[in-house]
Amino acid sequence: MIISEFLPNPIGKDIEGEWIELFNDSENAVNLNGWQIKDASGKTFFFKNKIDPGEYLVFDYKTTKISLNNNAETLFLYDQKGNLIDKVEFAAAAPEGKSLIRQNGQFIFTDEPTPGAANKLSRQGEAKMTLNQFPQNESITPNTFTEAQNNQLNKNINLTNLFIGLFLALVLAFVFTFIVKKLNLLSE
Repeated sequence: MIISEFLPNPIGKDIEGEWIELFNDSENAVNLNGWQIKDASGKTFFFKNKIDPGEYLVFDYKTTKISLNNNAETLFLYDQKGNLIDKVEFAAAAPEGKSLIRQNGQFIFTDEPTPGAANKLSRQGEAKMTLNQFPQNESITPNTFTEAQNNQLNKNINLTNLFIGLFLALVLAFVFTFIVKKLNLLSE
């Protein structure tokens, strides 16, 4: 069982067009009763469906009440025992009208969403995202940053390093002063 595709930023009002698609990639039917999907904010939806092998199920906002973020989102899929089955995360801004699809071991944006059907690549190409493999099953974690985000991250890292350096210098100066005073007391 995997999260196969989701549309975080539909054209128009988000709550009228957002959806999450599950795919049963096993050879057996799966009773989803008690399974749950959760987003980064902790909003949770409990399933009551059965899904046959090779079947897709699509759940829209009206069903799940999960509002997907347009910038950075994480979805977790848990079985009825609370075991994490799949996790999908993206850190980029989701283009309007493009869904994220699982394709050849990675998640990509496509301008041809396929709710309830096999994923297909866009005719105009796809925007690939940098991914990290999640340790359980075949969950994918897209992590991509724009050049501006990378520059801001580097600035933040440099500032953090500067503050750490200043803090260490103050601590060392305090320790040095303390030791010198102790040595002066001993020599008197």
